[in-house]
Amino acid sequence: MHQDVRILFTVISIIINVSGHPGYVIMPKGLCHSYLFEIIDTPVHPNLHHCKFKGNYSLYFHWWDRLMETGNPDYVKEYDRVQEKRFGGVRSCSINKG
Repeated sequence: MHQDVRILFTVISIIINVSGHPGYVIMPKGLCHSYLFEIIDTPVHPNLHHCKFKGNYSLYFHWWDRLMETGNPDYVKEYDRVQEKRFGGVRSCSINKG
C-alpha cells in the first residue's frame, strides 16, 4: 500500500473516531429524517455501545450493524431522547424508523 494512502486512511480514521466519541451529539436537527441517518453512525451509536456493551459494533456505517443484526434496538429511541433534550420539540425519528 502506498505511504500516502496509509496516511490518508489514518487521518480519516482519527477524524471519524473523534467525531463519533465527543460525548454529545453534533448532528443537525433533521438528520434522522434523511437517508444519511440510515448509513452513518451518530455519536449516540458508540455511546450506547460503551454504556450497554452489547451491540453497535460498527465504527463508520450504521448499516453494518443492521446487516449483521448487532444494532442496539434502543438506538433510535435514544437518539430521539438526546435530540429532544438538545433542541426541544423535534419530530420523533422513532415514528419513521419503528
